[in-house]
Amino acid sequence: MTVNKRENPGFFSMSAIRYAQVLMELDIPKTSIEDARKILEETKRLQEILKHPVVTKAEKHDIIERVFPEEIKSFLKVVVDNGKAAIVMEIFGAYDELEKKKKRIVTAILRYVTLPSEEQKKKMEAFILKKFEADGVSWKMEEDPKLLGGFVLLVNGREYDYSVQGRLDRLEQTLMRR
Repeated sequence: MTVNKRENPGFFSMSAIRYAQVLMELDIPKTSIEDARKILEETKRLQEILKHPVVTKAEKHDIIERVFPEEIKSFLKVVVDNGKAAIVMEIFGAYDELEKKKKRIVTAILRYVTLPSEEQKKKMEAFILKKFEADGVSWKMEEDPKLLGGFVLLVNGREYDYSVQGRLDRLEQTLMRR
């Protein structure tokens, strides 16, 4: 097993984190945030319009007024006015992570060849809860046949590599140093 400090998927830009913090401080109802996210996910064209430099701020504001829930309109206008419409989905992702952090829930990304049994998953979860002093684990599962066997667990920027491919890579590095 190796433990590496490594940037894992789920890291966000500082801009996205700052906007997410503001979104959290505004205390906008979760339903309004989810509705706005759903609207943007379902209408990719809308995302393009909101970030397009040729569309004026006034036109973007008009679209926001007509499409989004009342509670989030002002926030979205500020995002658009500051030229950050391209990262609005990243902002929502960072917001979700801040919500989890507030509730002491960590996100664990498990890359595997064979889906672990419930017993194996519970053992991993117990390890994560203890190691990261968390109250819960949010799982992201990714099948990865390139690992050849075993799994790689990513939590809070730390990688725990129990894969066959990882072991082969470490063996190769050891042999090349000799």
